Amino acid sequence: MPATFATGQGEGPKDPGPWADKVLEVMTLPVPKKPCTLCEFWFAVPCLTGVGSFKSVLAKKASFGDKAARAKLNDERTSASRLYSGVPLCCFCSQLVVPDPEEARSPKSAKKGKRTSEPEVTPSKFLMSFLNKDVDD
Repeated sequence: MPATFATGQGEGPKDPGPWADKVLEVMTLPVPKKPCTLCEFWFAVPCLTGVGSFKSVLAKKASFGDKAARAKLNDERTSASRLYSGVPLCCFCSQLVVPDPEEARSPKSAKKGKRTSEPEVTPSKFLMSFLNKDVDD
């Protein structure tokens, strides 16, 4: 579609508008936006529901191959107060940074000398009623 066209009534070129850039200026509300620290996409501030430490974000970026994050993580000038400060994360990135409760209970993450007892799972009587009684275990 041309940017200008003649109406045929002697008025000359006229903008056919409204275009998306003009509509968005009028119809959007001013919402403060910030970037997610991990994915660096911009979100409205209420949508940044996750919080993680800056060190965990740098470690995750370094595991993705980001050389700048690896350099900043190993830099001696980066203070501990900066590394362990909370940074905003979107809900998707927060699940990547925050440790999974299943991983926290896994035996490989348990400290040496301490045993974690897994709760024994037994099926309910209702579920046991569906088992075939003719089959020997």
